[in-house]
Amino acid sequence: MPESEAKALEKHKVAPDVQERLNELRDLSEKAGGGDKEARRELKQRLQESSPAVVARASDVSRRAQHMLIGTVAAGNPLTELALSGRLDMLREEIAGEEPTPLEVLLTEQVVSCWLWLQLLDALMSAQYLTKLPDGVKRSPPSYIRHMLKVEESAHRRFLASIQTLARVRKLQANTPGIQVNTQINLR
Repeated sequence: MPESEAKALEKHKVAPDVQERLNELRDLSEKAGGGDKEARRELKQRLQESSPAVVARASDVSRRAQHMLIGTVAAGNPLTELALSGRLDMLREEIAGEEPTPLEVLLTEQVVSCWLWLQLLDALMSAQYLTKLPDGVKRSPPSYIRHMLKVEESAHRRFLASIQTLARVRKLQANTPGIQVNTQINLR
């Protein structure tokens, strides 16, 4: 993904003070990446002094992976790229709900990542069943399709497991016992 797109995606829904600090850290990171040892020490110190929101955003590997997948799916189409990114943000908000706990935030991110991965695999598998392939494109061998079906099934299980885990955590956090009905009938 081009640097300008990465910066634009990173600015999405980030508080101005967090974004300012991220920009400072990014500049220091570029200097440190160029071999500047003083910049590396300063980067480490400033990162340690940063708010949890800054550290969380700078270390958000999950979103970076999601945007790599989005770039793959979009194949250079800005509309698709921005729409998928927006869709992930909407899913995060819908799934996390109001005032999510840190554990719910982690599990929500897992659900969203699994959803995106499953959508990509569905699209790739669907392409295998096109009746007319573009010129120069060969159909994948059946062994590859079987392998990809196994990968897709595994992704589907992980997706459902992440949803189930989130539901379980919410139930435990609500401290709601399971419903049990006991009925006694006395016959005389």
